[in-house]
Amino acid sequence: MAVTVRLFAALRDAAGTAQVEVAPAALPTIVAELCDRFGEPFTTRVSVASGMLDGQRVALDDDIRVDAGAELALLPPFSGGSTATARQRQVYRLLLIGSLLVPALLLLGGFAGRWAYGLVVVVIAVGCVVDLHATLATSSARTLLPATLLVGVGPAVLLLAAPSAEGQWVGELVAVSVMLTFVLAYSSPRRQETAATVGSTLFVGMLVAVGTGALVVLHDEAGPAGLTAVLVLVALTDVAVIVAGRPMADDRTRYRLLAAVAAALPTAIVLAALGGRPTTVHVAGLAVTAVAAALLSARLRQVLRHGGNGREPGPALLIGTADAVLIGAPLALLWTQSVVQSSVFAAVR
Repeated sequence: MAVTVRLFAALRDAAGTAQVEVAPAALPTIVAELCDRFGEPFTTRVSVASGMLDGQRVALDDDIRVDAGAELALLPPFSGGSTATARQRQVYRLLLIGSLLVPALLLLGGFAGRWAYGLVVVVIAVGCVVDLHATLATSSARTLLPATLLVGVGPAVLLLAAPSAEGQWVGELVAVSVMLTFVLAYSSPRRQETAATVGSTLFVGMLVAVGTGALVVLHDEAGPAGLTAVLVLVALTDVAVIVAGRPMADDRTRYRLLAAVAAALPTAIVLAALGGRPTTVHVAGLAVTAVAAALLSARLRQVLRHGGNGREPGPALLIGTADAVLIGAPLALLWTQSVVQSSVFAAVR
């Protein structure tokens, strides 16, 4: 016999059916299976839903077994009410605080000196790699920690230790890291998951490496004022997106976009005016990069929250508080350099 799952209101609309049958399993496993089956917006809506198991109210993250023949009802919030669990509210508050704290620590390090700033960058890089490794440890998308650390932390360390080298050894380091990843993956007892392991290792490593490397280059090229503008812009935009997607809400995808634009545009204009660079193109470009970073980081948090091998992983708090900066720094650096280069080209002509 199977477990009967009944869906109501917004969940029924998102799934396209009022009832499904699933195999007996733990309650979080059943919810994760339904999220994989129905995708978005079901995944977002079920994150704030409540459950009734054979007439008894349950939280969907309770680690309880649902046996064959049981009936599980999934109920979205009604009349604007909130069904967010205490754990969801705690994670939300920690993400909100951390998304301001990480840029603040980077700014403090930047004004304290290059090595103080570099220490903060390296600590963030190591923490994000370890956090992602622990989050993905139970899934087929797990990472190889030694190779991931080499890929993720190595480039930033090289840029800090040898700024005059202009990153000429970064490419060689990445190549060695890729080879090490393949060697470790093929020597692992879980060889059937080699492709997923290699892909996850390189993705996590490059995400952290590109972000932290861009933070180092931004510090060296843009100076304290430019670095402050980028970090403040990205941080405030990310906070706006987190608030718009708070767990007490139902489906906030469009509100995240509106919140990101509403936060990025005035912030970019004010910072540009204070910095003496009220160039329309430069302001608009930085605002767009901040919006993109905030939305991409929200999507990354969503994927991590519902990823795993049928089990809900940990909240991945450190990467969740630093992901917007890691994604926004390279975008801002690329845009700033392209504006400068185009200005120089126009002047030469």
